[in-house]
Amino acid sequence: MTRADWVVEKGGTQMELKELVASDGGWINPRIFSDEELYRAEQRAVFGHSWLFVGHLSQLPEPGSFLRVWMGEESVLVTRDRSGALRAHLNACRHRGFQVCQEDRGHASRFQCRYHGWVYGSDGALIGVPGEDTIYYGEVDKKAWGLIPVRVEVYKGLIFGCFDNDAPALVEWLGDMAWYLDILLDRREGGTELLGPHRWRIKANWKVVAENHCGDEYHIGFAHGSNFPPDIGANRATPLPLAREIRPGLGHGLGANIYPDELAPEDWLGAAMPPYPAHVFDYLRASFDEAEKRLGRHRARISLIHGAVWPNLGMVPVFSTLRAIHPRGVNEVEMWSYCLVDRDAPPDVKAWMVSRSTTTFGPGGSFEQDDANNWSAVTRSSFGLQARKGRLNLQMGLGHEERSDRLPGELGLTASEINQRGFYRRWRQELEAAT
Repeated sequence: MTRADWVVEKGGTQMELKELVASDGGWINPRIFSDEELYRAEQRAVFGHSWLFVGHLSQLPEPGSFLRVWMGEESVLVTRDRSGALRAHLNACRHRGFQVCQEDRGHASRFQCRYHGWVYGSDGALIGVPGEDTIYYGEVDKKAWGLIPVRVEVYKGLIFGCFDNDAPALVEWLGDMAWYLDILLDRREGGTELLGPHRWRIKANWKVVAENHCGDEYHIGFAHGSNFPPDIGANRATPLPLAREIRPGLGHGLGANIYPDELAPEDWLGAAMPPYPAHVFDYLRASFDEAEKRLGRHRARISLIHGAVWPNLGMVPVFSTLRAIHPRGVNEVEMWSYCLVDRDAPPDVKAWMVSRSTTTFGPGGSFEQDDANNWSAVTRSSFGLQARKGRLNLQMGLGHEERSDRLPGELGLTASEINQRGFYRRWRQELEAAT
């Protein structure tokens, strides 16, 4: 049976995917946030076939470095082996499935399972079995029982893993989103580094969280009004004149300020809110010329506000924040929030960016508290039997998308749901497409 034939069966009724998400993405059924069977299908159809963010090369600086991360509901061990090659494996011993690594990150040449003592190298190979010659009679084929490998690729420092060996290469998966990621990742010769993470859980469906990162400028003046001066915070439904929502395709989405050529860098840097302290302003202005040489004049004048790489990598670049949105059940996510900085930025600049990221989008951040309450409330309401009879409207800007010869993808106003529609269309396509 193909996913095109797949239906959700509940209480003697059948709900087809076409009844959950409109073909144009203009409406969704809230059931997609609370249906347990759909959630289980997502683990196969979305997280089992997608490229998922797992870390940054700066977190694995030398042979023997490792990270313990998550891909969907699977624990994964990302390592540099003795030769320095990047590898990833399921973090599950081949004897009884116990996690062979219990630490979040560190340095190790081998990993020993605490349950029965099987030992694996940093390349995932099985290198030791207690009682191999006596109780196993020398009959264990260690070459056949190494850790299960996970496909891994890197895009300009960001590491992604994928369970599907037939999935397209990472750069193809990113598509036009890579053009925009370069604005964050390739501004300076030294690239970037990732600091953190902070981790916490929210009672919300992962899609509610991901869609907010993907394309919701509409909520800012209402949900976050207290963070802005009264003349700005009271109502942000009015589109911002120099900003656009951008849909690069493939379920990705972002919002960006696009500064005209006649506007000097110090003009938009000086208009930041809250203002940059002098040492941060001076660093950003001084590094602009290098960014312009690397990215080109036009792209160096684009400042990303928010974004998401399908399915669950969220970004708030305006606050130097990058976060993985890990599903922990149909109505819970675990947020892993990092600060992304230029590797060669001065220590005092990095420290200020980490502090700003934490106080806005950390677990106790002023913006994060607003968002977490909203995401939880949306998820909670989707469990209502009466609520599931209705639909949720995503038609803002539908049919008014534009294109530009200077920007990849489709454009909408900042008060637009262009990216939410792309996100949920991709979700429906993924559940329809695989066997």
